[in-house]
Amino acid sequence: MYVHADCLPADTILTDFDICIVGAGAAGIAMAQRLADSSLKVILLVSGGPSDRGIPDEARQALYQGSAGDFLQKVDPVFLHRSRLNMYGGTTNHFGFWARPLDRADTMPRPGYREACWLFDERELTPYYIDAHEFGRFGPFNYDDMAFWERVLYARCFDPLPGDKLTGAIMRAQYEENLHDFQVQFREQLKSAENITVLFNAHLLTIATDENQNHVVELNCSIIDHSSSGESRAGKRFKVRARTYALACGGIENVRLLQLSGDLGNNRRDQLGRGFMVHPLLTNAARVTFDQPVPRDIRNFFREQQIRLKPPESSGGDYQHMVAPLVNPELVFDYLMFNAWGVLAPTHQTLIDEQIGNFRIILYFGADAVSAIVNLNWEQTPDEGSRITLNHEQRDPIFGQPVAHIDWRLNETDKRSAVRALEISLEYLRARGASRQLMITDVGGGAEDWTFPPGEGALETGDHHMGALRMSASPDDGIVDINSRLHTVDNLYIAGSAVFPTGGYANPTLTIVALALRLADHLKALCQHRAISCGDAFA
Repeated sequence: MYVHADCLPADTILTDFDICIVGAGAAGIAMAQRLADSSLKVILLVSGGPSDRGIPDEARQALYQGSAGDFLQKVDPVFLHRSRLNMYGGTTNHFGFWARPLDRADTMPRPGYREACWLFDERELTPYYIDAHEFGRFGPFNYDDMAFWERVLYARCFDPLPGDKLTGAIMRAQYEENLHDFQVQFREQLKSAENITVLFNAHLLTIATDENQNHVVELNCSIIDHSSSGESRAGKRFKVRARTYALACGGIENVRLLQLSGDLGNNRRDQLGRGFMVHPLLTNAARVTFDQPVPRDIRNFFREQQIRLKPPESSGGDYQHMVAPLVNPELVFDYLMFNAWGVLAPTHQTLIDEQIGNFRIILYFGADAVSAIVNLNWEQTPDEGSRITLNHEQRDPIFGQPVAHIDWRLNETDKRSAVRALEISLEYLRARGASRQLMITDVGGGAEDWTFPPGEGALETGDHHMGALRMSASPDDGIVDINSRLHTVDNLYIAGSAVFPTGGYANPTLTIVALALRLADHLKALCQHRAISCGDAFA
């Protein structure tokens, strides 16, 4: 059900919840959706309102202002404010839900490049990836079935040659707002679920624990009071108490909230907030010209296309690719519609041999069929010096709390990954007849000497915040355990990309949703086991 915190009496204490989820972006909504209509009593704290669409209220968005370190200041000085939205649905309101799972190489340690790895391989996430796929109505989970994609894209990747270091890979996207805006897609389900309380205008300020910081006892929260004059200020305070808590406020705000709560969850190596990663971008890294026109079917592989599939009538059946015009527009609801296209990515062996980060290349072909722009997106290593801290000299305009400071860095390994990725890609294209190649970005001198905005070929920050609360087997190596629980706090979990030990090159939302569904299942089992142990009755 939907409830507005504005209607609560001052100093209300909300109690008797099994699970409290803080944040209603991709991770928080995915968890709530998974727990809807279960026997568990769940409260979802939402900073925004039920009618949120598009862009957030100015007062709420002002809470996301922060400061940037020297390097980030050059690349994207408004990164904190621009790359996240403080509203119901979070950044699902302004993205196209680009989707791809992590590659096998992304989950494993890669000696010579990085030792950091996931605590489970891709097989653990596969069933959750399949369920996450439904959030985008993406059809079959078959990214490696190139015969299928060649058929529906009327395409093929470049023909393989001996010694190739690259191969074709598939990306998908969902631009339909009723689907990629998660708060819209799941509105009716969450509004009608008797066991879910969706509390709007609810802002978490600090997390209160026992004296040893081992157990969360309550959350200190506030509303934003909007006066008739248009001024926004801190309003009534209230508290929330639950047996278990999950922070799902994004890869930056989750860290800030822990730091505002006395560096909750930090370890003896002071790793709270360290290892912050994004996907760096060179969207116009190079321009290539082929000796003769590239065949249409190869260009089609790299061209984003809308796909329309008819689901199988029975389990295990085939998806049918529909190309005939829709005589009745209402029939569109019988199909799965999304966009898909091909990219170039390194083989697993290439990553091992080259000892570099994973990457993907998008080729944008010109109308002349002989020229193409090379777009590079690559993986960062978890760097302890790339970190999120509190800026005590700058405070948010509503609650007066320190803002987040992002000291994002590219280290020498990251720079080498980009340089080598471009070399490998240009070698691959040269072998296919791209004899004229022009570097738009000069990557020879390292990232500090690359092109910065607004120049052509400028280094950019992908809007993917990862890694500052990384998952680890040992409390000495990270912040959360294999189930995304803080190593040092027995009832506080983290949902979202901050727990990623590594980032790969794939857009993170599909993995965020998969992990959120996995966490929801874990908490459901945990709560039910606890209830049975205590003799409580659960439906």
